[in-house]
Amino acid sequence: MKIAPSALFQLDASSAMPLYMQLVSSIKFAIAEGDLHAGDVLPSERTLVETLNIARGTIRKALQQLLDEGILLRNQGVGTFIAPHIRQSLPLLESFSEMAAASGGIAQSEVVGYLRRLPTTEEYRVLQLAEDKDHVVELTRLRKINGIAVSLQMSILPAYLLDDVSDLGESLYLYLEKKGVQVLRASQRFSATSMDSQLASYLGTDEHEPILLVTRTGFTHNDLPVEYTRTWCLNDYYDFTIELHRKK
Repeated sequence: MKIAPSALFQLDASSAMPLYMQLVSSIKFAIAEGDLHAGDVLPSERTLVETLNIARGTIRKALQQLLDEGILLRNQGVGTFIAPHIRQSLPLLESFSEMAAASGGIAQSEVVGYLRRLPTTEEYRVLQLAEDKDHVVELTRLRKINGIAVSLQMSILPAYLLDDVSDLGESLYLYLEKKGVQVLRASQRFSATSMDSQLASYLGTDEHEPILLVTRTGFTHNDLPVEYTRTWCLNDYYDFTIELHRKK
C-alpha cells in the first residue's frame, strides 16, 4: 500500500544533523516502531519535497543511502518501497514464518511444486531411509513477506509425513510439530551460487545473478532426520549472524 505523507517525516531545520540524515533516521525509526512495513511504498520524491519543504537533492541523498543499505528497494513502475529483511541469529533454530514475524512481516508461501518420488542416493543418505522402496515428497515453495518474494525453498521429506499438501498450511515446522515429529535441531551450511533461468523466473530477477544457498537437515526425537531443505535466498533480504567465542 502507499503511505500518505505524515508526521513520520517531520524534520528539524535548526538541528546540527544534516537534513538527509534526519530523514534516514526518521524512516529507520518508523520501520522499527512498526509504522512502516515491508512492501509499503514511499511517497514520490515530488510529494516528499512538497511535504517536507526541502530540496529534491536532499531527498535523493537520503533515499540513496537507504537503498545502499538494503532498507529500501526501487522497482520501476512501482516506486520505492520498504524492503523485507530477515535476520536470523544462529544457532537459534527458527522457521521462515518465525523469522518473518520477528522482522515485522507476514510470511506467505506459494506452492509451486509437489512431487512424490524415489529419493536420490544423497537423499537416502541424509534422511537415513531404510529401504530402497521408500519414497520421498519434494515440496517446492516460493517464500514471501508481505507479498514480496524473498526465497525459493525445496524441502525433501519422507513421504509418510506429507500425504496431502493441502494439509500443510503456512509453516512446515508447525505442521511437523502437530504430526509429533517436531524439528528439535538442524545442521545448516551456506554456499554461494548463481541464478539459473528457473530461479530467476520465480524470484523475478536476472539470470546468473549471485544468490545464497542455505542447505538444512532437520532432526526430530532420537536424532532422526525428517527434512532436507535447500533455500535459495535473495541476498538483499537475508542477514545471518553468529556469535563467536575464543577458546579458553
